[in-house]
Amino acid sequence: LKPIIIDELTKIGTSGPWLWKIFILCVTPNILNGFHVSSYVFLGALPDTYYCVVPELLQAGWTPEQMRNITTPGDSLEAHSCGIVNWNYTQLSDMDFDEAFHYTQELNQPETVPCRSRPENFYHYEQDEGVSIVPEWDLVCENNVWRTTVQVGLSIGKFLGASLFGLISDKFGRKKAFVGGAVLYLISGFLTVFTKNYFLFLLGRIGLGSSASGLFYAAFTLLTENIALKHRSWMSIMFTISYPTGMLILTLFAYLLPLWRSLQLALILPGLLLIVHCYFLDESPRWLVSKNNEKKAYKIVFGKKPSVDLIFKANKKVEDVPTGENEAPASNLAKKLKNSFREFSGLFSTWTLRKRILICYFVWCVTSMSYYITAINADNLAANRYLYVACTGLVDIPAYIIPIFILKYTGRRMSSFGLYLAAGVSLLVVLAIPREYPNIIVAFAMFGRFGISAVYAVLTLHTAELFPTEIRNSALGTSSTMAHVGSMAAPYIVDLLGMVAWYIPTTICGSSILLAGFLSLLQPETGNRDLKDHVQEEEEMKINA
Repeated sequence: LKPIIIDELTKIGTSGPWLWKIFILCVTPNILNGFHVSSYVFLGALPDTYYCVVPELLQAGWTPEQMRNITTPGDSLEAHSCGIVNWNYTQLSDMDFDEAFHYTQELNQPETVPCRSRPENFYHYEQDEGVSIVPEWDLVCENNVWRTTVQVGLSIGKFLGASLFGLISDKFGRKKAFVGGAVLYLISGFLTVFTKNYFLFLLGRIGLGSSASGLFYAAFTLLTENIALKHRSWMSIMFTISYPTGMLILTLFAYLLPLWRSLQLALILPGLLLIVHCYFLDESPRWLVSKNNEKKAYKIVFGKKPSVDLIFKANKKVEDVPTGENEAPASNLAKKLKNSFREFSGLFSTWTLRKRILICYFVWCVTSMSYYITAINADNLAANRYLYVACTGLVDIPAYIIPIFILKYTGRRMSSFGLYLAAGVSLLVVLAIPREYPNIIVAFAMFGRFGISAVYAVLTLHTAELFPTEIRNSALGTSSTMAHVGSMAAPYIVDLLGMVAWYIPTTICGSSILLAGFLSLLQPETGNRDLKDHVQEEEEMKINA
């Protein structure tokens, strides 16, 4: 039955309602992924001002300004204050403000201590109630790292989901992986909306990241496996563009719904449409054929069960094959692990391959890191959050299309170098612009993001072509792992180093991206050569050269 099924699949994958059904069902879920990559900008928005409140002074009738003049270290009142001067506040609360102020001026100022060193103290936030998660769980000062971890949780989830749902997809089918991702998305999403506990919220974010990988990889595989070659390029581009489309919709929702729980609910409710997707989406006929489930594949492709005569003829052909010729070799977990280790060790088997893979690890890591830094760096650049996130989505759309035309006229190596150079210089130019001109700063940051987003397509293609077939999957898989490491580091760079100096995140991006560009020049050009299947062929080609 296989030749009949594949032939008909090619026909219905060229035109007709089946083609458009699978296109819509596979592309639209990726919009949900775009919702959450930058939602942290709004969910984790820091208040304009926060400071420590001493209850004794508050009960004594002191105004917030009077209280801060006594408690805040230094000569000026900072917008964000984490510590207080270690006075005897019980004694000061028995005085009026003027008396306490003159009294403290005559003494040497004691050491500064954290606000929560006195358990009864609390933080006051100059922010409307419910706007962000920060006041709800006091995610400032010593707890600021937990605010950042909310975004890191999404990256951890994507990393775990890519491995877990990849195995499910290959073992149990594309649709089962998609359904699993949809169920996890809805459970995790509603958990983030309604939980009152920070760690359950973090668990929900990890779940959202994991489900995003499940939906993305299963849907993309279903699409590419079952559409005709002539549609594969433009449909793949449309699939990718659905991601920044989600970022644009996120901006609209955030503008209309300023409260974080309302925003999160608005981002999750469209996920209920995944129930419709799960109902109408068919299993991949190609996957079913690969698993020898040809009857079910035939029914999906032709819309009916195969006739008895057709099954008889197909079985007759199988019987004519010599014994053992049609049997798949036995495999077990130990053998698979051994093969995986052999493939991984093959990446380091020669000096040429070691150099290539180490460069790939670095460029994948810093490219992903820079992509996520530029996605959530609005506050450090003093930018309007809504415009910033909208710009990141708008920039990504042409960035995913441009490489198609660039690669027609230049090779993989020079394309990568040119995009890295443009992105790195743009991000470093930010250093020369005064912070009083946020629009100009954001313009250069967005041009840098354009280069980073555009280089991703070239990077994936170049990496795949750099390694022979027997270790190509390991090269792409381990490089993708390094990309996840970069995405996990990005929020800490934005939040923790950004507090030290606003320009540090963009400077790190610019410097590392420039280095990645120059390292890419050390890789060979692959656009003008045939792919190799074995490591020995790479070495022979090097010797002959």
